[in-house]
Amino acid sequence: MAGRRLGSRVLRAMCKLTLEPDSCVSDTERMFTRFGTRGLAFAKFVPGLGAVATAMSGVVGAPLGGFLLYDLIGATLWAGAGIALGVIFHDAVDSVFAELATLGRLGAILIVGLFAAFLTLKWWRRHQFFHELRMSRISVAELSRLRDAGRPLMVIDARPSESRARDGMIPGAVAFEMLEKDATGARNRGEVVVYCACPNEATAARVAKRLISMGFHPVRPLAGGIHAWLDAGLAIERPG
Repeated sequence: MAGRRLGSRVLRAMCKLTLEPDSCVSDTERMFTRFGTRGLAFAKFVPGLGAVATAMSGVVGAPLGGFLLYDLIGATLWAGAGIALGVIFHDAVDSVFAELATLGRLGAILIVGLFAAFLTLKWWRRHQFFHELRMSRISVAELSRLRDAGRPLMVIDARPSESRARDGMIPGAVAFEMLEKDATGARNRGEVVVYCACPNEATAARVAKRLISMGFHPVRPLAGGIHAWLDAGLAIERPG
């Protein structure tokens, strides 16, 4: 219900709580694009995807009957898998806990240390990710001002086609996959602005770097992406 009423804002808020928010939105959209509500049957087996898949069901307007059916199947499979693994490996699990019990405080320190190492690895990967995508952004206000002034601009939409159909596009924007097929004559159309719908403009920054390698310059991601544009109350258009 929250996903249907509040749309992608709920999804973005939930993704920000994950360790990898930048891939959260795109991964969830990719799953629904490929499998629809059937993806709920296995979403719980993918770390970080189970929680946001419920919100995405509301965002895409999934039928209530299909949502309840596949969510029930997914919950049953998830619980059944846990029970089955417990039955199959109960001797090994008992041995591990018995060994940890004999270690006492050292066992607890070992568990905490492994968990801390996991979080540190995630943090380091995220730090490296942000370092790779470090580049200047353009604000919605600046983009709107440049458009109103008639400044030569090319706006690139880096989202999947389903997202463009659902949320609309910035007027005059070009889908990245269309530009990728034929970039002839497009390099001299002025500054390039790329936008997406993921936290931290991760997809837009990746596409921006790719465009730079293709000879486009200058290229900047739009800070806040399509959601910042919508929040500013600016016009959108639907794909033809």
